[in-house]
Amino acid sequence: MKLVPVKQAQAKLFNAPADKGLKSLTLATFKKDRSLTLERDGEGWLLVEDGFEKSRSPLPPGAAGKRLLKDAFKREFPRSANAYLTEAR
Repeated sequence: MKLVPVKQAQAKLFNAPADKGLKSLTLATFKKDRSLTLERDGEGWLLVEDGFEKSRSPLPPGAAGKRLLKDAFKREFPRSANAYLTEAR
């Protein structure tokens, strides 16, 4: 886990579905009480929210998937300046 600025973490999250070598990406708040995890699920991706909402949902391809990621990010990291980032390759 490394602590990165929230803008950098957000960019990494939005670009993760295009990264072929990535298996999972986890973003956690500074206190580690809320997190977003993006996991590879066969050919697609699975978005796991653990914080204000606890949910597991498949990530649709294209613009709908980007919108789902953006909404989840705003919900789980409303006022954060830094986030912990963990990647599994």
